[in-house]
Amino acid sequence: MRLDQFTRHAASGVLLAPDGSAPAGYLDGAERRLLELLGAASDRSVLSEELRRHREDWATEYHLTPYRSTLFDCIGLTRGNARVLELGCGCGAVTRWLGEHCAEVHAVEGSPDRAQVARARCAELDNVEVYAANYSQLEEEDRFDVATLIGVLEYGHLYHPETSVPAEAALANLRVVRRALRADGVLVLAIENKLGLKYLSGAREDHSGRPFDSIEGYPLATSAVTFSARELELLLAEAGFAHSDWLVPYPDYKLVRTVVNAERATDADQVHNWLEGPAPDRGAPQRALLTFNETLAQREVVKAGLLRDLANSFLVIAYAGDPAASRERLGIELDWTVRHYSLDRRADCRKRVTLRGADAPVEHAPPFGAAGRGAGAWADLGGFSHRFPSEQFQPGELLSNALLATIARDGIDARFAEQVRELGRWLARTHGTGGVDDSGAALLDGAALDALWWNVVVGPDGGWAEIDREWRCERPLPLDYVLWRGLLHLSVRFRAYLPAAWAKRPPAAFAADALALACGPRAEERLARFAAVEQAFAAAAAGGGEGRTEALAALPAPDGPRVVAVLAYADEVVGAPGLLAAFCERFDAADPITLLLRGSAATDVQRLQRLCDELAAGRDLPDLLFGTDPAGGEDVAVTAGAIARLSERDEAGDGALPRFGAGESERLRAFAAERWTAAPAAGAVG
Repeated sequence: MRLDQFTRHAASGVLLAPDGSAPAGYLDGAERRLLELLGAASDRSVLSEELRRHREDWATEYHLTPYRSTLFDCIGLTRGNARVLELGCGCGAVTRWLGEHCAEVHAVEGSPDRAQVARARCAELDNVEVYAANYSQLEEEDRFDVATLIGVLEYGHLYHPETSVPAEAALANLRVVRRALRADGVLVLAIENKLGLKYLSGAREDHSGRPFDSIEGYPLATSAVTFSARELELLLAEAGFAHSDWLVPYPDYKLVRTVVNAERATDADQVHNWLEGPAPDRGAPQRALLTFNETLAQREVVKAGLLRDLANSFLVIAYAGDPAASRERLGIELDWTVRHYSLDRRADCRKRVTLRGADAPVEHAPPFGAAGRGAGAWADLGGFSHRFPSEQFQPGELLSNALLATIARDGIDARFAEQVRELGRWLARTHGTGGVDDSGAALLDGAALDALWWNVVVGPDGGWAEIDREWRCERPLPLDYVLWRGLLHLSVRFRAYLPAAWAKRPPAAFAADALALACGPRAEERLARFAAVEQAFAAAAAGGGEGRTEALAALPAPDGPRVVAVLAYADEVVGAPGLLAAFCERFDAADPITLLLRGSAATDVQRLQRLCDELAAGRDLPDLLFGTDPAGGEDVAVTAGAIARLSERDEAGDGALPRFGAGESERLRAFAAERWTAAPAAGAVG
């Protein structure tokens, strides 16, 4: 059966087999809905904003997301000259990318219904033809530059006309492909790994839905059957593909966010930092079983040189002839170590990040060859901004890995709380503006917006470095908001690794409770402001803007006066009231200064209040804020913003702060005035 023997179905435009034989009939139930959506759509492209709005469930996500196409964007095919044979094209997600980037595409799909959807997805692309047939029966020879099997080879034994043995059917289908390719053609193959790390940790097998099914060799063999790296390598060689390049897509080949060139990666590249678990149970809302922390395990897998063998999926480029000649002719690009995609955002902020090696810059650029802003140029999103940063590779471990290790070892306890406070101190040193907000919290410049756990690297020397600095807020941000934001997204990204009692909390509740553990509780009104700012940023990043102005108005103005803070110890002030009296002699309500009176559960609050009332008689006191530090720690969001401490104690904490006693209040005023009159550093840094 040759493709030139097919005849076109007038209504659908799909080409049908000449013998009228029934093709393979795989369906997932989404075909009718997709056909309606595509028929009504004016933009069916890979990056269509119109289709993005219709991603409502797993089926529509799988067929409409641009993450289906990252498999091909990562390898290039930049010449645009390829004649492609796509086998098992499904509903046309990959077909669409191929049609937009290749000279000619012949897409074969076993289900007529799905073939019709694929035809609709590529309706206006004259270089794409869609056929309904069982590709196992094709007899093409020496016609194509590229052939693809994306999530297809594992189903062969279910539809092959001559054998139901998985390995035999796979080999026969690979031989069909090899015959169809030119002497220097290539096969692009994507498939799950039967020994994938996610399966070892308890994820259900993607096809059968049974845990450990592939690990045990598919004892029932009633569904698709995948292969190990060694088994697949032997099949390719026997089919006539003497050479192959192996890439590792994460979390799997279905929706690829990160691809590692395992053959190129070195220890210095520390590619485990790019791999985040847990990998999903596809089609299920969450993992039912997780026997270990996949994110931490991935680091050990990389160290052991087992990245390919334990990958969740494979992306293989198999060569019929000389690999170098084929790469050159087709524009296949493999001179990189890692590629990562961020596509769930507004069109002008989507990006592909490329690491070519530890000795090269990390490249941020628009994906799929799209034109975009130059590196470092900021785009105004209305209260927020975005850029494609230019940055050097930072060796070391992600700070998030240290936090996950603590959770795995101790749960969420005192050590976890101290790590939150440690991040807060670093944020204040790195992004602090020198001012505080109306609650006494340290203010950070707007570039701290995304300085979260996974965007900080702890270097070999113990120093911290920020990476992926692409977002900023145009107003200063309270330090406790940035800590809250990091905890919020920690819950979203790593809920499966949290202790059961904490994992049950919704993300916002987890963030509030974890912040309270580390820094003390926040008022509900303050937490609501945090949530409003977060929603405003999410809307800006996604391309919306509803409610953004009102939410950002709750943040300090970027050009407003700087309010500075001085730290005092409530217990000391109660015992030595002359300290507070001296401060109130030199400062009043008109001064942009706040005295942070930090106490504990043992503080005599009533006595402190009487002292303040006595001092307030006949005068307007400066801003005085009392707060209680959490047990065993401090409210770092407040203490980190102080410019000095009011104390007679040489041995008091916060040793990095200048100390002023009761007799030095005049010198303290001069010191503070220099800082509140300095130009505010409210916006983002470079």
